[in-house]
Amino acid sequence: MEPPPPLSLFSGSTRKQNVACDACRAKKIRCQRISTTQRCGQCAAKDLECTSNYIEQLQNKPRRPRRFRSNEDREKRSDEDHTSPPRRVSSTTSGLGLDPESINSSAASTSSGPTTTTTTMRVGDAVALLWIPGVNDVPPNGVNGVNGASGVTSVSSFTRSPVKNASVRQTEMLRYLFCPTPVLHHDWRYSDVGTIENARGGACDLWEEQGGLIWDEAPTNAHLALWAGGEVELESVALELIDSFFSIVEPRVPIFDASSFMSRFQNPDGDLDGPLPQSLLAVVLAFGAKFVDHAAFTLDREECTGRDNDIPGRTRSRLVQLLTIRAREVAETNKVFRTPTLSNVQTLILLEGLLAYSPMLKTSYNACNIAIASRLLEQLGIGPLFQMFQSRDERMRTELTMFVVAGIETALFRLRPDSWSGESLGSLSSNWEKPVDAFPCLAPDGVAEDVFLQAARTASSIAKKFCNEVWVPRVRATGVPLGTLREFVNDHGTWRDLYLTTLQMPPEWLAGVPKAFDTTMRAMTTDIMYHALWLVAERAVRDYGIMEADEPARHMWTFEVQAMRQRLESEAIHSALRIVLLVTYATEHGLLRLDPLILYRPIYDAGMFLARSGRDEALGAVMGLRQYAQPYPQVWELANDIEMVLAKANPVTFNPQSAALQSLAASSMVAAQAQ
Repeated sequence: MEPPPPLSLFSGSTRKQNVACDACRAKKIRCQRISTTQRCGQCAAKDLECTSNYIEQLQNKPRRPRRFRSNEDREKRSDEDHTSPPRRVSSTTSGLGLDPESINSSAASTSSGPTTTTTTMRVGDAVALLWIPGVNDVPPNGVNGVNGASGVTSVSSFTRSPVKNASVRQTEMLRYLFCPTPVLHHDWRYSDVGTIENARGGACDLWEEQGGLIWDEAPTNAHLALWAGGEVELESVALELIDSFFSIVEPRVPIFDASSFMSRFQNPDGDLDGPLPQSLLAVVLAFGAKFVDHAAFTLDREECTGRDNDIPGRTRSRLVQLLTIRAREVAETNKVFRTPTLSNVQTLILLEGLLAYSPMLKTSYNACNIAIASRLLEQLGIGPLFQMFQSRDERMRTELTMFVVAGIETALFRLRPDSWSGESLGSLSSNWEKPVDAFPCLAPDGVAEDVFLQAARTASSIAKKFCNEVWVPRVRATGVPLGTLREFVNDHGTWRDLYLTTLQMPPEWLAGVPKAFDTTMRAMTTDIMYHALWLVAERAVRDYGIMEADEPARHMWTFEVQAMRQRLESEAIHSALRIVLLVTYATEHGLLRLDPLILYRPIYDAGMFLARSGRDEALGAVMGLRQYAQPYPQVWELANDIEMVLAKANPVTFNPQSAALQSLAASSMVAAQAQ
């Protein structure tokens, strides 16, 4: 074996240099030459000029200064290059181990702000800008460039953003959310620039953007007055929005601890749990703004409604629209769609109800936020759902709420359940035990909520099982299997016997004044969702048919198929009338304007079912959706759809302006009770 060559044979770097000429580089072929002074074979054969402009540009390109590993290396380099031209050095570098003799002149130049430091020293030091912790946040590799002609480094003045504590960041986010004009800077970390660019490109996907017109609309006087109040007024309004959220939304979506949330908001710097995630706080504020009775929001809604003359009766608030749009911007900036944390899952659950995609997209709705929340929750790990009822743990409540919401969404919007489906229905059947004999509002504190959650969990499991077997391409082509319908009717009937008799709206409540808001809404939601699933099953059979009915070899099932059709039609009629009854009651007492986009779809389905049959009771759903449109103006179009279908089915007697329609509430109640 030959001995290794002596060290003297190695000159400079042993790395092979790229000496390809410009012609070979453009053709992406191998250049047969050793140095840039030679002419390669390709250029010689084709009589081309063999240039090396690319390599020359790289050699002349200013290089980044070295970052020394220690102060001793910097001192050594400074002594070697003492003949280099000087450059300025801040006096604050005296304690960094630099050799004073290597610095010609030492001066600190400060710009308009006290946090701006300009540091200059000789080029031989190979450090264009000293990285001084606490003085400037720009590391040495942030240099703009080197002027090769004069040998002097051109150093820019870097402005250090001061370190902001949690309270300052929270205040700046409030400024961004409540700013009456478009925010075109990033001083508060968030900006409207991206949203405005999407609007100009015709990519608006929220009703609140109104195709980009909201950015050209002038602020209302109420909004300007709120902004003029300063930070104190903004924090006061934020407290009211949080209180509105926990009074109206949180009882329907029980995933938070109200006392902990409020403490973290009021003391972001000192609370043991740390500050609130800004994405979660922004969504909570925007959600609370939809239902708050604050004077600024009321006046803003009145002024914006006065500007709109195209649709009489519909209301909107520019302030609420801006909060909704900017809440999504805050969520996207904080990457809630990527990071699997509990707060991000909670944010996405609330975003689905806040942004209200489903009334706009209708059949193309895919519940993207719920799907992402399911994926993130699966990455976090799923807890045992059977132990959730008596637990007050926030994570367990979030998991259970996610399970319930996903199940209802898949049923109402014909979505295939995702991978996060929890336990199967078979494991639930052994746990179906009647929990209480009296209405839960009479039970001890905490028991009522647990019973409602248990009933919702079981109903969601029934819905998911049905959707897994029905919302598939095979069923669309062949029809719903009779066995699937048998299981659904049996499971749903069992659920009714166990829960509905104790959780539904009692008759005495419908005849009087509503009880406590949260208890009334829970009872109404449970009652409506039970009947909504009958409408879902009937619609599936009406659209796809029953598989055994179209198979000639199975005439033995004819009687059962007919009986199943009649059973579903009967249950659907009763369910639609029952829903309209509850909607009429809720409309009369103004409860639907306080619903966080939970009941609108069953109301719409019940109204459409009755409208296709030409029944005037459908107008009860129309009136309910009109009231629903106060927090969600996009729902107004759904009420118009029901009126159009009813007008086609009953063109002779349909007259929405008739005074006799005011008595439809009473007639629908009588009809529902008769069923």
